[in-house]
Amino acid sequence: MKKLIIFLIMTATLLLPAAANAAPKKQKSTLALTYETKDSFIIKSKIIYPKVKKPSYPLVIMLHSLGYSSSYWTTLPKMLNDKGYAVLLVDLRGHGQSLYDSNFRIHYWTKYTDTQFSKYPKDVLEMLNYVLYAYKNLSDKDYVIIGADIGANTAILTAEQLKIKPKGIVLISPSLKFKGLYTPIAMTNLGSTPIMAIASKRDNYSFQQIAELKKFAQGRYDEKIYPVGGAGMLMLKANPTMAADIANWIGAILK
Repeated sequence: MKKLIIFLIMTATLLLPAAANAAPKKQKSTLALTYETKDSFIIKSKIIYPKVKKPSYPLVIMLHSLGYSSSYWTTLPKMLNDKGYAVLLVDLRGHGQSLYDSNFRIHYWTKYTDTQFSKYPKDVLEMLNYVLYAYKNLSDKDYVIIGADIGANTAILTAEQLKIKPKGIVLISPSLKFKGLYTPIAMTNLGSTPIMAIASKRDNYSFQQIAELKKFAQGRYDEKIYPVGGAGMLMLKANPTMAADIANWIGAILK
């Protein structure tokens, strides 16, 4: 049976069975979450709340690049917090702290086949559905998903399956197909969801891919091209204005 384990920072550890699904009584500034998937993999994530207390927070879900983790988002999570948004940082399976199954066997993304990568959208979907159910102070309507390379493809495929579509999606170095995650059909199913697609001129592949993906977009599709930087999250360090550009775009979407 699926288990949900919630670790609240600076509090005692609390174990919740799937049937309980109870929201926490007290809000902490950062909540570390552990989710066990149906195939017994342990997915780690955390929610970071803004300092200003409100009854409900818009939510930004952040999905990192291949080979990295949620700790590599540089200043972007803080910028989003400063705008009043709660941030859900997810370590995709095989990355960061999401390395173990329930039997404590370690699994690195470097040994994954497309079959393992194909589980990413379902992992995020299940985690997000749980978080929105358990934490009533997070909006299930005013939310945005950000993804970088494999996280971008995962964001598209996850959003396609959500009953309430995100208010917007930020795609950093997305592609038509990456590690088996094929996005064109899902893009057409997102309807009028606004999209911000980002690439670097030095990453010719991603530069071409965002142009190809635009053909499948059914709504607003804003392209942002930076002069330097590689693919995915690496662009944030190379382009000092990028984090602010993303935060401001999201601010306009969630206003």
